[in-house]
Amino acid sequence: MRNNKKMIFAALLFLGTPALAQQPPAASVVRVANVVKAEVAPTVAVPGTIYSRNDVQVTAGVTGQLLAVAEPGTFVDKGDPVARIDAQPLRLQRAEQEALLARAEINVRQLESQLRRQRELGNSSLVSEFDLEQTEANRDLAISDANITKVRIRQIDDQIHRANIRAPFSGVVISRLHRAGEDVARGEILARMTDIQNMEVRAFVPLKHLPRTTVGEVIEVFATATRTEGRIRALIPTGDIRSQTFEARIDLPNSSAANWTVGQLVSVAIPIRARQISLTVPRDALVLRSDGTFVFRVNEENIAEQVAVEIGDSSGDLVAVSGSLQEGDRIAIRGAENLRDGAGVKVVVSQGANEPETNEG
Repeated sequence: MRNNKKMIFAALLFLGTPALAQQPPAASVVRVANVVKAEVAPTVAVPGTIYSRNDVQVTAGVTGQLLAVAEPGTFVDKGDPVARIDAQPLRLQRAEQEALLARAEINVRQLESQLRRQRELGNSSLVSEFDLEQTEANRDLAISDANITKVRIRQIDDQIHRANIRAPFSGVVISRLHRAGEDVARGEILARMTDIQNMEVRAFVPLKHLPRTTVGEVIEVFATATRTEGRIRALIPTGDIRSQTFEARIDLPNSSAANWTVGQLVSVAIPIRARQISLTVPRDALVLRSDGTFVFRVNEENIAEQVAVEIGDSSGDLVAVSGSLQEGDRIAIRGAENLRDGAGVKVVVSQGANEPETNEG
């Protein structure tokens, strides 16, 4: 009985083997992108350094004793105090000027009253014309003295306001030269602060590339593991005699502040030839094999078609190619290295040019 069961199981296994062998292989999972037309140009990497757009030395606004200076590493919002100077001597000076102003105003009122009485007696021989003119002059001088005192009070108020040295922009204090308790003079450097959000790259480009470098152009800035796009804000086309270079200043987007540091060395991709419109594919779509370079086009039936291409110039992640491709063709950018011509694929995420991600079954 046991032998019969073994024979039946073996027969079923033998009959089922051809059916299993005839099943198609599982479809490869790939991500695709569209072939697009874009402007590309060959570039050369030139060195650059990241600077802050805002970097200032914080100086004392008035002479006096320091009450506080922000420590290095402190983030200060725009308008918040970076340092404070004792304003008590200035407040005492203000009180003195207020007393002088009150005295001047009393003198003005007295002279105006005297002038009014002299004018009432002007037709009599009791008051001469000279005395009347002298009283008017004294009244005008008293008014002028009062106005001068008012100006001095405003000057002292301005100095009191300057006793709190406020941040001209939001940034980080990176050094301080004085501490609380020290006496400082007006204009003396107290600390230094820099803006870590608004940054720029200063690159020195060979003079031969000046004709192809223009203000407003978007170019690639990259370091070891980080890439971003910056926009040329200004060119300083005065060549250095020794290095034969000119300076380009490139604004970095605020979103890149988390990946870059002031003082960091980077590279800038400067175009060495005029840009041309070409068919481009993402760099990840290229499959390098011993018999050439290929991409895999995914047709409407989700079948991979191997297409030989010639590589041209590149711009960022896009590479110009020539071959049997058309704008809008879907090509595999993930999983292509394991594909074969005619293989079925499963597109899990389709990412076209400027299109949202979509899931396909």
